Amino acid sequence: MSADAPGLAARDLLVKDARAILDALPEANDQNEAIHVARKAIRRMRAMLGLLTDDIFDLEREDRALRQLGKGLSGMRDAHVVVETANRLQAAHPELGWAPIIEALELRRTRILQRSLAVDPGFLRRRRVVEQVLRRLEDQPWHSLRRRSIRTALEASERRAAKAGKRAAREDDPEAVHRWRRRVRRLRMQLDAAQVLDALQGHGDAHGAVVRKGKELHRISDRLGWSQDVRLLRNLVRNMPWNEGKGRVMGLVEEQLAEAGG
Repeated sequence: MSADAPGLAARDLLVKDARAILDALPEANDQNEAIHVARKAIRRMRAMLGLLTDDIFDLEREDRALRQLGKGLSGMRDAHVVVETANRLQAAHPELGWAPIIEALELRRTRILQRSLAVDPGFLRRRRVVEQVLRRLEDQPWHSLRRRSIRTALEASERRAAKAGKRAAREDDPEAVHRWRRRVRRLRMQLDAAQVLDALQGHGDAHGAVVRKGKELHRISDRLGWSQDVRLLRNLVRNMPWNEGKGRVMGLVEEQLAEAGG
């Protein structure tokens, strides 16, 4: 790979993640884990596409298809995450009345998954979307990509994440916090991709500084993600019929949200 042409490596990253989605989505022993793997790969692909902002690329259709694919999996993933969140809190506070709450959440997760698979058995329709994206990626002018355009896109992404963080700090709005989390997570993935593509050379970023920045983005993303997961759990438990342990669980959940700044 020449010093100014990281395009083939960028293509290879996209293809690798597309293959990961295709490998994950067929019927599997653990469909919830398969959905998790697919969603992560979709986010990495979209983050990579976000670095390819040069006019020589025509990738809006691919990004839109991946965005819709991720949204289509989000309900199933969220239903599983809220069960995992409840299990995590139960492990730390087993004395609370978790059993009927977790049972209800598990039944909800099963219904959502079964409903989606009834519409798209074996995720075949979703797999076709990824296969179409793969074919269209081959037609892009990868040899024309330059590292300077990746750096420019990365700097713009950093500005958007910083702006979202300021807005989240200024507004008492869960959606603003969620937007901040998405942009931080996207920036972290883009920073990882830029390192793989050697796009940070000459950017004034020593390797140690890049590593520290990545760890800080990961820390922020994890904290915001936990707050979002607990908020989803609270909203679901709040709407459940009353049972003996519900009040104590809700009290713990509210404590967790307060600690997370949510």
